[in-house]
Amino acid sequence: MNKNYTSYAVSHRGAVRQLNEDAYVELNKFNIWVVADGMGGHEAGDFASQMVVDVIKNEVESLPASSISTVILINAIKKANQKLFEYSTDYLSNKTAGSTVTVLLLKDDKYYVLWVGDSRIYLYRNGGLLQVSRDHSQVNDLIDEGVLSEAEARHHPLANVITRAVGVQDEVDVDFKEGDLRSEDIFLLCSDGLTGELNDSEISLALEPKNIIDSGMALIHSSLVRGAKDNVTFILVKNEGVNSCANQKLTLDDLTIPMLSRK
Repeated sequence: MNKNYTSYAVSHRGAVRQLNEDAYVELNKFNIWVVADGMGGHEAGDFASQMVVDVIKNEVESLPASSISTVILINAIKKANQKLFEYSTDYLSNKTAGSTVTVLLLKDDKYYVLWVGDSRIYLYRNGGLLQVSRDHSQVNDLIDEGVLSEAEARHHPLANVITRAVGVQDEVDVDFKEGDLRSEDIFLLCSDGLTGELNDSEISLALEPKNIIDSGMALIHSSLVRGAKDNVTFILVKNEGVNSCANQKLTLDDLTIPMLSRK
């Protein structure tokens, strides 16, 4: 596997919450990174996010790195969904134990992002920031319907209401996208505790130095200064390698969607 990827992760309970219900894992040997956010206000949010992360980790580590694919990762998320759903039924009197999840896989000069819920993956390339994932949320549905603008959605009362999560139903659909990997690409996986405090322009500004440790420290500092009302968890992943497309600008055409809501 490519050894030219570096990563830096931060997880903080924030300035208000007493419990950190986020979880993450860096599987650098497999070029896989995962962030999960337990559903706030529900039973066992911290348990849910950790279970999702642990199931993905165990599934990946049971296989040779060369065999890892989006199909393997989707099946791992579905397995975590089944385990969480059964746990809620058996131990929580059918109360919900749910979690978002976002996953990044880098392989063969391609990137693959998978997600359920509103934890996000961004791509920073040549000074431009693009949200690769698309939130599974009520406000995004309203944006798609033309009812809300992006600016209005940010402070809408339904901003934290998600429409899809791991563990809340007996089956879950996992969305994913893929694209060509380029030199100096930086990926940001994050829970909504980060994006709830910082907008895309502020995130982009923090990533400008291209040193992911400095950028990570800037992101968590800015979140805490803003009051960090939720748990804040993120992973920054940088491609340090060089390839022939290094100077190509980031556009929406760089992103392909071979399959959505795959079962």
